Amino acid sequence: MQEKRYTLTADFEIQGRVAYLSHQETLTLFQRAFIRAGLPLAFSGGFNPRPRLSIPLPRSVGCQSAVERICAGLEMQNPIDTSSVLPILQSQLPGGCRITDIQCVEGKAAWHAVGVRYVFFLSAPLDEHQRQHLRQCQDALATGQPVEIQRYRAKKRRWDSFDLSPFVEELSVYDDRIEVLTRVSQAGTVRIDEMMKWMGLTVDMLLQPVRRTAIQWQAKDGHIQSNEKT
Repeated sequence: MQEKRYTLTADFEIQGRVAYLSHQETLTLFQRAFIRAGLPLAFSGGFNPRPRLSIPLPRSVGCQSAVERICAGLEMQNPIDTSSVLPILQSQLPGGCRITDIQCVEGKAAWHAVGVRYVFFLSAPLDEHQRQHLRQCQDALATGQPVEIQRYRAKKRRWDSFDLSPFVEELSVYDDRIEVLTRVSQAGTVRIDEMMKWMGLTVDMLLQPVRRTAIQWQAKDGHIQSNEKT
């Protein structure tokens, strides 16, 4: 019987020391886990075949997340039982990386992020000056004003002016945290360090690493899927 192509989509949490793995290191971590779990990974052709693995939204080093996603191409005759695969795959992953859901569909499936919520947990209450600055940030978003920051362009080796307002949808300030809902498009998105600079936050003001708590995923057919955790 001829083997068919399937796409396995796994949602996972990542925190603690494992969150300091780079994007490529995270892909390698899962590649090894898939192989040890006995999953029949599909490989690209050519002289240097590579496993068909992708993380649709790369994560900044050190950023924790409750809503990450990895997609893997599989080649097999029959669909797998995802409920039995989940604990086997989980047993091959280190502490701090936990699978929360697995789906497997026939054919090729791809997702890209269109919205992300980041949470900045505060180590101490904000003073009035800091709150005033954040209110000004909120007012700029509400009135549609450009929010110009300096972004370093590594390829050009220079700093350029960058308007982050098209990529920030909402800014919410609470006693113990700040939440930022960002947009992702073909034009890009805003980085964590850029958000912190805009809001006037420094590393010593944070109780713990920044955390992703929600991602909106869009499929090729336009279907939107929301993945949200606290």
